Amino acid sequence: MFGEMRTEPLLWFRASLSLDAAVGALLKLAESPEIAGWVQFPSALLVFLVVPKDPASGAFYVFNRRTRTWIWVDFKDQAYGGYTLADFRCLLRDCRFLRLVERPSLLRRSHRWLIQPGMAPERLV
Repeated sequence: MFGEMRTEPLLWFRASLSLDAAVGALLKLAESPEIAGWVQFPSALLVFLVVPKDPASGAFYVFNRRTRTWIWVDFKDQAYGGYTLADFRCLLRDCRFLRLVERPSLLRRSHRWLIQPGMAPERLV
């Protein structure tokens, strides 16, 4: 589970907007999943979205408040159908993923990271 992180910008907003409006736009794009996890920082918001009645369908999204961009976060692993709430908790607790989320500029596609349980995020060269 987890491994090399991949990121993809999904939505970008030209004008300033409320956090509720930004989340609403993401939920509409993702076809109304449930919010199963939410971690907020002054610079970013991490949400974990899950398709209702499919607990292994979760996906990770980070909203960069400065650039007003939603970023999809995925990993080169075997979780092709998505992630569970337990995976989300592992990412936060055991992988120290919030170190990256609180500095969302580190989530650019040009920055490659290795994310593994029991280790801090490691930058790949």
